[in-house]
Amino acid sequence: MNIDTNLVIQIQAHYPKIYFACHSEHNSSRSSASGLSNRDMSILAHLYDGQLTYNKALAAHLKVAPSTMSEALNNLVALQMLVVSVDAEDERKSHYRLSVLGEKALQDSSVLDTQKLQRLLNKLSATQQQQVVEGLRLLADAARQ
Repeated sequence: MNIDTNLVIQIQAHYPKIYFACHSEHNSSRSSASGLSNRDMSILAHLYDGQLTYNKALAAHLKVAPSTMSEALNNLVALQMLVVSVDAEDERKSHYRLSVLGEKALQDSSVLDTQKLQRLLNKLSATQQQQVVEGLRLLADAARQ
């Protein structure tokens, strides 16, 4: 499939505008206060939509050993960032999802400031807001494949 290079440059031109309009001013104390590493934040982001909720699938996607992922997931559970439950169909498997605290940590660590992003979204209709989210979700899903 040939991709129109105009589409690529449009994304490359639009993304920095969004980034600069909504960039969060991080400081070192803010990032260290959470006690979460970049890897931890990546795990939270990948668990957010509920598509990768098992250790092995998440480990394979992030290209780490299942034992490494298990250790990281156990740490996030201990920090109350994740809720773990037994799989209904296979009791040998654990299912992970974000807790309210995990969602807050994900939001607080984002490079996009919550209030700035809300101000931009408020300029759009509800339909346009959904289109924005759907477009970003589609691009993120393509990254997962």
